[in-house]
Amino acid sequence: MEFPSLGERCSMAMCQQLDLLPIRCSYCQKHFCKAHFQPFDHSCSSYHDSSSKLLETPSPEMHICSLSNCSAKELICMSCSFCDLHFCLQHRHQVDHQCSKLEKPVEKMVQTAELVKQIQLKNMGKKTCRGVKSEKLAAKVQLMKLKQNSTGVNELPAEERVYFSVQTTLQVQVSVFVSKFWSMGKCIDYIASASKTANFNNIAGKPHLNLFSPAGDCLSENKDVTIAELIDEEALFNGQTVVMKYVDQ
Repeated sequence: MEFPSLGERCSMAMCQQLDLLPIRCSYCQKHFCKAHFQPFDHSCSSYHDSSSKLLETPSPEMHICSLSNCSAKELICMSCSFCDLHFCLQHRHQVDHQCSKLEKPVEKMVQTAELVKQIQLKNMGKKTCRGVKSEKLAAKVQLMKLKQNSTGVNELPAEERVYFSVQTTLQVQVSVFVSKFWSMGKCIDYIASASKTANFNNIAGKPHLNLFSPAGDCLSENKDVTIAELIDEEALFNGQTVVMKYVDQ
């Protein structure tokens, strides 16, 4: 599903990609995707006309990630709405940059979450041990296939990878792998990017993406929980099929 009112299409005739965060060329003032925004990438005529003034043209402002051990730079400022510091795309979630304003769940919240979980289990008909084993076995069989054709961050160590077959909002099946140490929010962001699905999870009032089981059960409302924690709780399995849906806020 495309949202023609959002973003701009790349002005490169051979590209025309719809980009939600287009970059304007400072020479010809046209919009381009990240692959063609440099003047030499789209053969900018205005760039050649002003080559004598290149030394006078200021470089675009780059925003450096505030995390001490990260030197990533972004063209767009992405500030944490809690601590007001700028972070790169990889560290923008509270749990990923160890935000000083991150609130840890208190005992009462833990008890409430446990009560909600019990209610969900009752509504699901209380999965039997045999049912969990069946799901785990099905995921294990599918895992062997997913390892052959999944896409993901190649730098991730093999022992850290978790594989999913994802049914997107466009009813397209994609195979991806993520890190078991990633938060649920980061996992959703990566899958949305890999499947070219519009992601409004950082925009208030817009429908947010979340992951569900094929039966329609939400895997987790908590975007800060890690994939490893969900696997330990047997809320999901390595090699499982999941469904990505929009949820109204």
